[in-house]
Amino acid sequence: MECDAAVTLIIDNDNFLLIKRADLGDPWSGQMALPGGHREKSETCCDTAVRETYEEVGIKIRITKYLGNYFTLNKTLSVAAFLAECVTKNVKIDNEVSKFFWVGFRELKEYDGTFRYGSYIIFGLTYRILKDFSNMH
Repeated sequence: MECDAAVTLIIDNDNFLLIKRADLGDPWSGQMALPGGHREKSETCCDTAVRETYEEVGIKIRITKYLGNYFTLNKTLSVAAFLAECVTKNVKIDNEVSKFFWVGFRELKEYDGTFRYGSYIIFGLTYRILKDFSNMH
């Protein structure tokens, strides 16, 4: 499997981990997202998901399922999505993340191709991964 980046949908007690990216001046600054990031050349997509999750939120995960490859809306990046469970649960965010939330799928409100979680809007690739997963379950 090839990918430019990887993300994880981490499920714990029927909730999933959602992050708000810090404002670092990149195209994803401030967006709601799943933990993840860019693949290093020597890594598999799965290794990327595990490493990036640990770097961003400080928890160790176990990948349980490959959910598929998704493309950013401008089709420039291929992102592998994985389902995971927590091995450790103490979240400790790094400088790339401004907030984190454990969210129940029932808390998401769908509106015009987005999910709303309180005052936060989830769109694009994260929306599509969550929508596909919720349709499967």
